[in-house]
Amino acid sequence: MPGKVTDVIGNIQTLGRKNRQMAKLIDYYKTNQDQMDYPRYKQLGCGMIEPGAIESAHWTVIQKRIKQSGQRRTRKGAPNILNLRVTYMNEQWSKVIRLAKREFTSVAA
Repeated sequence: MPGKVTDVIGNIQTLGRKNRQMAKLIDYYKTNQDQMDYPRYKQLGCGMIEPGAIESAHWTVIQKRIKQSGQRRTRKGAPNILNLRVTYMNEQWSKVIRLAKREFTSVAA
């Protein structure tokens, strides 16, 4: 398991008799272990991952776009819109423009 997820699961298991909440928590860690590989993210230059920053990003990137009044979305279309929103928020919109120009040029030819 990535990072110290194995240690966390082991520590939870030593807390006492296993109950439903504990089983759910352990299952959560096991299911999401690939997203918890913080040493790898740090090595890739992602910096520290703070819960407050994640909560803020969830609101400004996802909730603000998807849950606004009058917004239309589908299960198929929502991930595309969110990818564009993340690109915009990361100030990398020029990549979208370059890709769109390349696609437009190839269709027009």
